Amino acid sequence: MCVEVSIDLVDLLYRVSKEEREKHKRSPSTYWITDLLRCTLKRDYELRYPELSESEVFMPFFIVGTLVHRGLQGLLREVMPNDISTEVEREREIVLPNGEVVCVSGRADILIKVGEELVGVEIKTSRSDLGLPKQHHVDQARMYNWLFNLKRTILIYVSPDRVTQYVIEDSASNEEVVERVISRKIPRYEWECKYCIYSVMCPYKIPSR
Repeated sequence: MCVEVSIDLVDLLYRVSKEEREKHKRSPSTYWITDLLRCTLKRDYELRYPELSESEVFMPFFIVGTLVHRGLQGLLREVMPNDISTEVEREREIVLPNGEVVCVSGRADILIKVGEELVGVEIKTSRSDLGLPKQHHVDQARMYNWLFNLKRTILIYVSPDRVTQYVIEDSASNEEVVERVISRKIPRYEWECKYCIYSVMCPYKIPSR
């Protein structure tokens, strides 16, 4: 028998997720690190149809990811309260071949002070542990090493099959970042279309087999 209570936890989860998404509005002159790791057309669609992107916060996998992020961040704050920063944002300007100056922006899940060094941590949830670490996640870690001037970033995966980590010490270069900003690779990976909310209108969609 279900008993009605005065607090709606499901509504609370979605409201918090929606408020968090609304803190980070797009600017045409700014490229997020995530823009450089996926189909270049998705950024265009998000600028033109932001309401579709906003609906992603109601997907259960998005909520699960948020809870795992908050949980690990909270745990590390308890264990090392003086050495950890979370949700750290940074921007760097780059000059494109046509002379245009744009900002590349990113938000590190966690930065940990280890001695005199800052180490990045990126938290990933996955439905399985096949093919870890994912190439686009490795590239993301490389981009954060460039953006935050880090020597290494730890990718930590939480899946039903395994909890594990990979240390990424390679860093992207200015040239690679510029190349990714001006790239028009549509899609960047074939599997993207399967999970893209804009596939319902995209002329470049690759249907799932």
